[in-house]
Amino acid sequence: MIVTGILSGGAICKKLCVVQNINFYDFIVISAVAGGLGFVGAKLLYILDFYSPRYFFNVLGYMLLHPKTSGLIEGGFVFYGGLIGGIAGYFLGIKIAGTDACTFLNTFAFVIPYVHAFGRIGCFCAGCCYGIEYTGPLSVAGHFPVQLLEALLLFAFAFVILGLVCKRSRNEFGMTGISLFLYYILYYSILRFFLEFLRGDEARGRVSFETGISLSISQIISLILFTAGIILIVLIKIRKNDKVRQVEATEIQND
Repeated sequence: MIVTGILSGGAICKKLCVVQNINFYDFIVISAVAGGLGFVGAKLLYILDFYSPRYFFNVLGYMLLHPKTSGLIEGGFVFYGGLIGGIAGYFLGIKIAGTDACTFLNTFAFVIPYVHAFGRIGCFCAGCCYGIEYTGPLSVAGHFPVQLLEALLLFAFAFVILGLVCKRSRNEFGMTGISLFLYYILYYSILRFFLEFLRGDEARGRVSFETGISLSISQIISLILFTAGIILIVLIKIRKNDKVRQVEATEIQND
């Protein structure tokens, strides 16, 4: 299923690159680097999430030595690890491609949730990442279909982004191109935080606080990403307003 998302998403991104007048081959290079580091990040966070930290290197070593029997390639990934690794890979990729950091962010703001939605459908078909026990309308095998709900909400966001990018040039957004990706970070961090309450696969790592509140690792990462996204948006707006004031002051002096 994920292959379908990658192939169809790549075809759409080729059109988006034409619309935005940016180099599709640079996009392929950046995507390859981001995808590679995303794979590594998703696997590493899976090990941290599902196994005790003291066994991290033992599990990692076993997976590398026995890739087939350990399921190194077939399964065992955590999306947030992939996202964080992919972001690191993105910045490495733009260095390799020699392009500006903001050039492809709007395109990735579309393709990440788009491909991720296909991945969640794959999770549903495989029976992993299942929801809490539920026997009401639309229940599946006595569980809430949280994978399909997440896929639906990811598709909705992806196609909103697609419409925005097709209607406007990359410089017409409020924060000079970076805004759509930051809005994706905010959207998904909120979405993931609340969807975690509907997930029933309790084998995932959790952190308990003295207040009695228990949060999954993904919920903690969601809170961190949401906070970081808000801070970045505020800083970008402040910087943009400072530039506007500088331009206005220069024009007054010239008059």
